[in-house]
Amino acid sequence: MYARHARAPLALSLVALGGGNTAPPPLYPITLRVMTDSRPLPGAAIVIGGRELGATDREGRFRMETVGVEGTSVEVTVRCPAGFRSPAQPVAVVLRSTVQLDQAQRGQGIETTAQCPPTQRIAAVVVRVPGRPNLPILYDNREITRTDLQGIAHMIFRVGGGDTLRLRIDTHEQPLLRPANPELVVHTTDADNVYVSTQGFEDAAAPRAPRPRAAPVNRGPQRIPARRPGGFF
Repeated sequence: MYARHARAPLALSLVALGGGNTAPPPLYPITLRVMTDSRPLPGAAIVIGGRELGATDREGRFRMETVGVEGTSVEVTVRCPAGFRSPAQPVAVVLRSTVQLDQAQRGQGIETTAQCPPTQRIAAVVVRVPGRPNLPILYDNREITRTDLQGIAHMIFRVGGGDTLRLRIDTHEQPLLRPANPELVVHTTDADNVYVSTQGFEDAAAPRAPRPRAAPVNRGPQRIPARRPGGFF
């Protein structure tokens, strides 16, 4: 079994049996399309049997032809360009005879798709703290933004799919807010996404000032009345 790029010259071997020539083995055209999410990805290398055959075009397509036995599979390794994750396993292309009724699609033959997701994703995080302006938002223990007049803060992060972001709302400047310094945890997915987190606060009662102690009254020396005759005051 061998594979070739569709633009390469075709080379078929004819096997002589008993003085006659057998028919050449069937030729299977294959179109492999490499995508990143829903967009075509050019520049992905296509490898079969350890040999690099070429790379996808600007439409993310690579066309080739191979000979083989009907129903068997060809393992195609896709090596994605920098900034994209290559498939963990080769793509198995099953050799099947195809008939294209659409003239524009003739020659594409077997079609299969591989995905090269980006190594980094965009996580847009919105923190809502209704009615609480100018609250600092901390990430990695440093302030990165503050809530606006409506109590909303916007942040953009580049993350790997499945990363966890830990943010904190700093309440040191408003010590009566409860809960104090709450943490917000954002679990990202393997897709560009917007994450909204809302935090409510209550105002704790201000501590009462201690009542000053009354100063002792100095009454001075007291006059003891003179004793009357008879032993009674």
